[in-house]
This record gives sequence, structure tokens and C-alpha cells, in this order.
Amino acid sequence: MLKKIILADHYGFCMGVKRAIQIAEETNDEKDADVTILKEIVHNKSVVERFRADGIGQKMSVEEIDSGTMIVSAHGASPEVFKQAEERGVSVIDATCPLVTRIHDIVDKLAERDYRILHFGDHHHDETLGVIGHATKEQLTVVPDVETLMKLPEDMPEKLALTSQTTAQASEFAEAELAAKKRWPQIKIFNTICNATNQRQKAIMNLAPKVDLTLVVGSLTSANSLRLASMAEALCGRAYLIDSEADIDESWFTTENSDKKLTVGITAGASTPDFLIEGVVDRLLQISNESAELVRPQKRSRTNKLALQDECH
Repeated sequence: MLKKIILADHYGFCMGVKRAIQIAEETNDEKDADVTILKEIVHNKSVVERFRADGIGQKMSVEEIDSGTMIVSAHGASPEVFKQAEERGVSVIDATCPLVTRIHDIVDKLAERDYRILHFGDHHHDETLGVIGHATKEQLTVVPDVETLMKLPEDMPEKLALTSQTTAQASEFAEAELAAKKRWPQIKIFNTICNATNQRQKAIMNLAPKVDLTLVVGSLTSANSLRLASMAEALCGRAYLIDSEADIDESWFTTENSDKKLTVGITAGASTPDFLIEGVVDRLLQISNESAELVRPQKRSRTNKLALQDECH
């Protein structure tokens, strides 16, 4: 059934996710008081469940946290969240990805200088909700796609800027940038898509056309995993977003021609730990009776405990 298994050149944990997880691990080891993560430390089901098992709390709003230490996730939060925590006497550990903080700084400066800001991102994503808090409703408009961008008024202020969610699809933002420049020549563009997102999207564009189907290891709550799955499906025709090897269906690898063997590509979202990816690889090798050729990229570093904890799955 399986001839070859190819891992993308870039996949899995990014710098911001590694950093946030390390901060959460260290905070839990060092603090005597209760430690609570605001929302999800990263958008991955297994990572979230692991921290719960380690005794770290999880709350969806500051109002639910009365004491102890609150960890702000890699996606960041609005200034109002930090203010509310301070007012409630809750200690805050900020695990915001530095590249998300960079967007906050850019929006702060633009707002101070009276710019109208268009932010290319998902209205409901935690990262976008944090960015929104750095400007007033009159100053910042969230633009989820090019169609919405084109519906905005022709008459825009001279001071106009376009920023982006770090995990936006690079090709979509490029289209938005061209459309915005054509419509409003005065607009200032700040491409704040992170390098890890670009790397993973370029890697799947390279891999997907070469395989019969693609498995994207990541959770439904992960925007970048969903985008990778969408891109892979468009390029190779078949792509499945899975949380772990438990979601793999052997029927995906059967063909009408029993002699035909498939080539499978594997990638993973930036919030996906290595042990989940390795579990998928092991399962595919098992399905192939260890006969499939496994092609890996160059050696990748693993910088925190969670990436290596096989007991988590």
C-alpha cells in the first residue's frame, strides 16, 4: 500500500511555541502558588492535555482567575487583559511569541501616529484578539480576506497601514497587498507573517505536488495547521488533518489497483510536538509492514521536554 513516506523540509514546533512551552514548564516547576494558563498555551490538543495532567490550570478569561500566577499564551493578549490581572492581584508571566509582540509594537506606534490600520487576520483567533486591543475600534479594522478588503471605502485616510496575523497564508497576504496598493497607493505595508509560517507553507508547496496524499499533524484549533491542510489538498488532491496516529484510517491507502503503492507526505503545524509526528511515522511504517522508504529532512533540534515525551500519547 505504501511505497514512500516523505517528511516536509520544515514542520512542527516553531520558536514561539517552543519558548511558550518552556516558560510554562519552568513556571510550573518554580512556583509554589497555583499556575493557570489563560486559554491555550498553544493550539494543540495534546499539549493542552499534557499541561492539565501536570496540574496546571486553564481558564478562558481573567475573571475566572482569583489568585496565583497566570501565563499569557504564545498568541498574546490585549493590554486590558494585563490590566485586569493586575487589578485582581494575579501575577502574570508573559509567554507571548516575540514576533506577535512585534505586531503589538507596530500597531501601538501606528495608533499613536493616528494611522488607520487594516489587520489581515481571523477575527476570532486569539492572536488577532490581542492585536485588536492595541488600538481603538475606529483605528483598527480586521480584514479576513481580499474580498472583505475590496469592500472597504475607496476614500481612506492618507495615513493608512496594512499588517498581518503571523500565521496568515503568505499567498493570500501577497494578493491583499497588491490589491491594497492598487486601491490606496498611500498605504504602508507591514508584512508581519512569521518566518516559520513562510517556511512551512513553502515546504508544503514543494512536497504536496510530489505525493499521492498528505497528512497534516495538528489540531482543528490551529490556524496554521488548517492552512497547511488546505494548501496540501489543493496541490495533491488528498489531505487529512489529524491530531495523532490514532486518527489514521488504513482505507486511505488502498487503491483500485492493488499493485499500486502510494507516496505519503507528512507535515505538521507550528504547535505540534515531535512525539505526535513520530507516532504518525511509526504508524505508517507499521501499515507498510516496514517496507516503505522513509525520507526525512536534515536533523532538527528539540529544545524542550514536551517534544520528547513519548508517554504523552
